[in-house]
Amino acid sequence: MNHLCIFATVRRVRISTKLGLGLTLTSAVILGSYGFSQLQKEERELRTATEQASRLLATALQVAMESALRDGQVADVGKMLESLELKDPSVDVFVFDARGSLVARSLGSSRSLPLIEADAGRVLRAHGGMARFGGDGGLEHLSIVLPLRDDSGASVGALAVVEPLDNLRQDLESTRLSALLSTLTLIVGISAVGWLLMLLYIQRPLERLVGAMRAVREGDFTTTFSAERKDEVGAVAHAFNAMVRELGEARGRLTEEVEARIALEAGLQRVDKLATVGQLSAGLAHEIGSPLLILGGRAQALAARTELPEDVRRNANILVEQSERIARTVRQLLDLSRRKPTRREVLDVSAPVRAVVELLEHEARKRDVRLTFERGPSLPSVLADGDGVQQVALNLLTNALRATPRGGTVRLALDAARFRMAPTLPERPGVCLSVEDTGAGMDEERVARIFEPFFSTWADQGGTGLGLAVVKSIVAEHGGTLRVSSRPGEGSLFQVYLPAEGDVEAKEVVA
Repeated sequence: MNHLCIFATVRRVRISTKLGLGLTLTSAVILGSYGFSQLQKEERELRTATEQASRLLATALQVAMESALRDGQVADVGKMLESLELKDPSVDVFVFDARGSLVARSLGSSRSLPLIEADAGRVLRAHGGMARFGGDGGLEHLSIVLPLRDDSGASVGALAVVEPLDNLRQDLESTRLSALLSTLTLIVGISAVGWLLMLLYIQRPLERLVGAMRAVREGDFTTTFSAERKDEVGAVAHAFNAMVRELGEARGRLTEEVEARIALEAGLQRVDKLATVGQLSAGLAHEIGSPLLILGGRAQALAARTELPEDVRRNANILVEQSERIARTVRQLLDLSRRKPTRREVLDVSAPVRAVVELLEHEARKRDVRLTFERGPSLPSVLADGDGVQQVALNLLTNALRATPRGGTVRLALDAARFRMAPTLPERPGVCLSVEDTGAGMDEERVARIFEPFFSTWADQGGTGLGLAVVKSIVAEHGGTLRVSSRPGEGSLFQVYLPAEGDVEAKEVVA
């Protein structure tokens, strides 16, 4: 489990962090290797220089002592050692005879004599000089052992010069510290610059790209990833922006296709309903038309006879009213299923609408409802059927008056407007006919069904559920759209949008 957590944590590490760590490690390895090689070289050079200096001293002492021994001046050897002790007390000098026995040494010498004797024995046997770095790591002291010869070249002894390496160690430690500090400084500098460059040129652009991707995933296809650079990141930015544009266009086309399919399905459902309504209305008109006409005529005749009792004439009037109601229902069915061919002409919609308002003013006063009509300035003309526009206004106003209680207000207004048939389609100029009431309002479920044939919120008051279906049919034939907003207890607002006469799409609908 711990291994899985560690693996998941490694996978979540940012790419800039990975590259930064890689750069740091690479710099450490390269600079560390270079520094180590330079230290090794520096140590070799220091050892060589120290050995050369010690050999010069040992050679000088060798020549002096050989001269003293040839001249039989053994006392001069002791004087030379005393003089050397005074000049450099850190250097120890040992003199051995031909058998390797110690015959003289400098004062205060503290080096390990057995090691020096062993070196002297090897020199006497090999008849040649030697140099050896001794101590911990070969950095404690340097031993130079040279043979002493007589005039004939025969070995008469050996000279050992032992010099401490304190200065060499200090120089090496100083060099190591300096190299370490320089290496660390270079690693830190290279890493800092590398991390900064990766932050500016990799991490931040990638973070902006991820943010743009999230915005696109949430549906914002206007998002762009700006990177004015002529490198790989700039190429990614251009490719991403092109992809987003193509996705936006594809989504727009898909939305249009979906809306077109939905409209087609709704149209097919409406056609199916209208076919059913047409068959029903045709049957009703044929089967009950004539009997209803006879029944209504007889009822009118009875209601007109004054010699009959009052209750008989009252019942006759009821029969007349109900017969007329049935006849109106049949006519609405026929209007919905087999509308008469419309005769469109360029007109000012305020004229037919005003006529409807004047027609219903008496009904509004009877219901104690205030009916107002407002006409906005500069109304564009529309290419429409005047009777159809009157039918739309009449049905909407009738429903509004029926829904508004006493003391309420019904407002009809005409204004110039721009509207869209669908959210993705362009705006079109036109006229908005709005009917607003202060009635009971409707909930969302009723609003979604009010344009269905035979669905009525006033069935108990004689509503047939066909008035708004007729309104929707007329508006669709004119290439317009219909919107409804309503809340329970706050009234309702119906808005009918008809395209202006100069609108190209409106002319295509008319054609």
